[in-house]
Amino acid sequence: TRVHIEVESFLKENQNRLEEKLEMWMERYERDTEAKQQELNLLKSTKANNLTHLQELAKKYRECEQLVIEDRVEKETARRLREQEATESSAAVKIQSWWRGTLVRRGLGPFKKGKKGKAKGKEKGKKKKKK
Repeated sequence: TRVHIEVESFLKENQNRLEEKLEMWMERYERDTEAKQQELNLLKSTKANNLTHLQELAKKYRECEQLVIEDRVEKETARRLREQEATESSAAVKIQSWWRGTLVRRGLGPFKKGKKGKAKGKEKGKKKKKK
């Protein structure tokens, strides 16, 4: 029975050590779980803040993109208007040149041929060099 008592005391000591280890591991588990939960909460709040910031930036980007599109449309409209004005101006010059040529060839308007001749008026055309 002495052996029995020694075995019993050994087993009780072993059980006490195991219970202490169990208590230690349970406390450690709770601490680690709490720390990870806090870390998870922090990450979730950071993610929410980043998502809000991303949405703000996306909205700002869409607004800027819209401004760029509007500016491009405005510039394209202005370019087309300048081209049209240049084309119209060129066409007007051509029409005016044709009309003036027609008036000169037919002797109409300010280019009427005088009945008295060229003797009285200034001579038109190239001046001849005197030698």
